[in-house]
Formats: sequence, structure tokens, C-alpha cells
Amino acid sequence: MRRQWACELGPHSVRVISMRTGGIPETLPDLPETAPYKQKMIDATLLQRATTRDDVGQVAAFLASNQARSITSTQMNISGGALVD
Repeated sequence: MRRQWACELGPHSVRVISMRTGGIPETLPDLPETAPYKQKMIDATLLQRATTRDDVGQVAAFLASNQARSITSTQMNISGGALVD
């Protein structure tokens, strides 16, 4: 769908990019039963740290900026290596 939208909207100067996180532990409720799931998200990464909401915001701000004006029709992998392309 991302590629199709990029093809259709590109002529109107609209860029289409998706972000792939692999999970954000801090978005899960802070309950004892969610702790193992949070740790699994961290352990699955190559960097041994999970993506945070701040990471998502920083990358989104970059992608929306003029510095990323040539990026479209792609997926930005910000999973810390949990989801290897």
C-alpha cells in the first residue's frame, strides 16, 4: 500500500514512508505480567535496547523535514536490529 500511495501521490509532492519499530516496551502497561514481554522486545534487538517513543518522534521529525526530502516509497527500520531486513 505504501508503494502504491507513493506512486499515486508522488506527482503531488507527497512522500510516503512507514516506520517499523519491532515494539516499544514503554507503551505496555507497567504491570508485573508485562515485564517478560518488555524484556523479550529488548533481548530481540541487536543493540540490546528497545526503541522508545522518543526515538520514534525523533525519526518522524527527521523524515518530515526537508533533510529527508528525497526519501519516499520506503520503510524506515528503527527496530534496533530486532527486525533485520
